Amino acid sequence: MKNNRSVNTLKCRLIILFFIPLLFAVTSCRQGNQETKGVEESGKDDKAVSSVKVSSVKENYNPKYWLSGIYADNRREEERTENDVISAIEDVYNKGWNGVMFWGADRDGSKMNYFFKSPSLEKQEWAVFKEDGLTPLLRAAHKKGLGVMVNIEGVNPYHWQKNHWTIENIKAVASDLAADSVDVVFEECFEVRPEIFLSLARELKSKKVDYISGTDPSILREASFAALWPESGTVNIYNYYLKRDKIFGIATLTQNGSLGYGWAKYWGHPTSLMSPMNRNWGIAGEYSPAVLPYLCMIRALQFRVDNFIFFGGLNTFDPLKTQAWISEYVNKQENDRPVFNIVVLLKKQADFIGNETGNPAWNRLFNSGDAITSGAMNAGYNVIVSDKPIPADAYWIYASGGKEDLPSEVVDLFKTDKPVFIQCGSTIPSGSSITPGWKSALEKCGVDASKPFRSGRGGADEEEASLTEDQEQEIPYTGYYKDVYLRFTGADVHRGVDLRSGTVIPEEAISGTSYCIPNKTYGRGPYILGKDRKYVVTATSLSWEVAYPISDLLAGCGILPSSNVWGIAGRNVTALLAIETTELKVNIPNLEDGSKIHVVVWDSRKNKKSDETVIYKAPFQKMLMEYDLILIDRVD
Repeated sequence: MKNNRSVNTLKCRLIILFFIPLLFAVTSCRQGNQETKGVEESGKDDKAVSSVKVSSVKENYNPKYWLSGIYADNRREEERTENDVISAIEDVYNKGWNGVMFWGADRDGSKMNYFFKSPSLEKQEWAVFKEDGLTPLLRAAHKKGLGVMVNIEGVNPYHWQKNHWTIENIKAVASDLAADSVDVVFEECFEVRPEIFLSLARELKSKKVDYISGTDPSILREASFAALWPESGTVNIYNYYLKRDKIFGIATLTQNGSLGYGWAKYWGHPTSLMSPMNRNWGIAGEYSPAVLPYLCMIRALQFRVDNFIFFGGLNTFDPLKTQAWISEYVNKQENDRPVFNIVVLLKKQADFIGNETGNPAWNRLFNSGDAITSGAMNAGYNVIVSDKPIPADAYWIYASGGKEDLPSEVVDLFKTDKPVFIQCGSTIPSGSSITPGWKSALEKCGVDASKPFRSGRGGADEEEASLTEDQEQEIPYTGYYKDVYLRFTGADVHRGVDLRSGTVIPEEAISGTSYCIPNKTYGRGPYILGKDRKYVVTATSLSWEVAYPISDLLAGCGILPSSNVWGIAGRNVTALLAIETTELKVNIPNLEDGSKIHVVVWDSRKNKKSDETVIYKAPFQKMLMEYDLILIDRVD
């Protein structure tokens, strides 16, 4: 995770410092077959569009729960007898976990210490065999039907800059691990040397061993991810840093991760959520025992995430109780949620481009991700991300812009009666040189693209937030939708870059409606304008508060931007986590005034604060404290 360097460095140091040789575990509640040959491999071709599963409800939803650290103390693996391992696995099994992760290797200068059998590494002078802690763990775990994941994140090319990895030797190590009968191999930081991890992924896939690349949503800024993830067995997203992004402040990872899950749904890949329970990576340890089950609930309702992977949690997280709680609400959720298809028309690349800022268009998509996905999910939609249109009920087109024309199948969407949004990673085309596809699409949005547009750019310094240098063309930090105030920052909070940019469409070119506009004291041209449910989004980066206009335009509902919550809303089930102390104001999609609803609120310590049945009247309002979880289900 190149964009979380300090976090990753701390992570590896902590693991080495406390000698945690065993990490992670996935599993379902003890329902059905306990046999676990790793995380399920889909192997679905991403071109098989017709087989994309879009149903909101998956039958017999039994995610796997993986544990990091299977011992109550921190002694090293080599100090344990095989009976110690058997006893620890028995304890993990009885507590409801389904898998464990083994710390496979760590770095020592230009040398690598490894803790499993590997004939290929025996031939390398830079690889030092310490002991085989993997075999007894595999024997004990597989006997109980638990999966075993080998973690080699400590020797990835980012953390281990003196690494000796080649395409050939990492392929050989993958083959050795497969021969050892491991179920899953986990690594991270693939964007540093994608060719290495592509080799690892392909070899593991050929040996039917699941491969998980540990990534956070910021990897979307590196377009090479699109070459690797289809080769992966499971698409993983780190779920920590919950705080909504302020201008150049701490970033949210959890919310933006929805884009990654949307890709996985299109590819047909299983998914995993990864968070720490035993250290503070954006969620204080005192809150983790409560917040992480809340995250599981939300991700189950949003995407039916297949695997929940935790650092720590042996004695603080209860998989059996959590799964029973989740199942209660999953079974109530509506199974007819419409599909919102995010179509990404950006060039994919297999090679890391070596540019610290990555591909600007991918980067801006990442920074728009929370607004787009939250807007759709709060309007009652499922989210699927793809590189071409699939059958869906509404669309968000993210195009490269500039001189690139739109594919005919995208242009055809603007001839339907379905809601379609279009946004650019660069300037929206206009003038005499505009291509036919763009001209036709913009015309449907109520825009005469034969007239020239201007380019708007954000200021380089935060000081320019209140007054821009050029009040005619700069993109301000504030906006309005139906007279509701919006923050419209577009800031890349990971890198301290102001991404406010976009296209200023002059008033004389607009025959449609200007739905979302800048602060009236400065700035020209609307943010969102449209006609007959076809919308053009002129800014290339969106803050999370723009989720509200998206929800409202899609379905006449949503969460007011003053409510700093995250989750999913629906007629039957709504699950929202308060990111800070806030007043919730939500118009629940497709729920009629006068309906009975069951409302339960839990606090940041897992205490149930309230449990009541009330009559719904839009907007539903409730005061929530930081990390409160509110669950609302319709009473028939």
